[in-house]
Amino acid sequence: MAQLKLNHLKLDHIAVVVKDIEKAVDFYSKAFALDFEEIAEHALPPDVLTRGKPTPYTMKVTFAPFGPLRLELVQVVEGECIYTEFLKEYGEGIHHLGYEVEDIEKEVANAEAQGLEMICYLKMLGIMAFAHFDPGKTNGVRIELVQENVRERIMAKLAEA
Repeated sequence: MAQLKLNHLKLDHIAVVVKDIEKAVDFYSKAFALDFEEIAEHALPPDVLTRGKPTPYTMKVTFAPFGPLRLELVQVVEGECIYTEFLKEYGEGIHHLGYEVEDIEKEVANAEAQGLEMICYLKMLGIMAFAHFDPGKTNGVRIELVQENVRERIMAKLAEA
């Protein structure tokens, strides 16, 4: 198998799964002088598939600039998903490295052609918004590909309809 090549992708964020996002924001703000965005709550639809099965969930999320990257904090408030699986197995901690990509479908196909297994993804309005890969194939590091400018792409797709 060829070695996976991610060097052309832009590392966008490091995601940390937490049990209490307000407590985590307080800690990281004080410990590292980070300035977080407002905490947003998102209800993800049944379009989110994990290992081929619908896994809708509701999450709270926030980001803060963290050097050249962003730190993402994620708290699941309802439902079962890859984040709750992680919490049960490992507790709070670094969940994934998030790479922003221009053409997510192309990059997913590239990763799969190199032997990676996509375990979770969201495809909205014909636009795949994110994809997570099995960490067993990436030396234990969870990799997420995120469609760049996904909000703008969704609005453009809606305008076409």
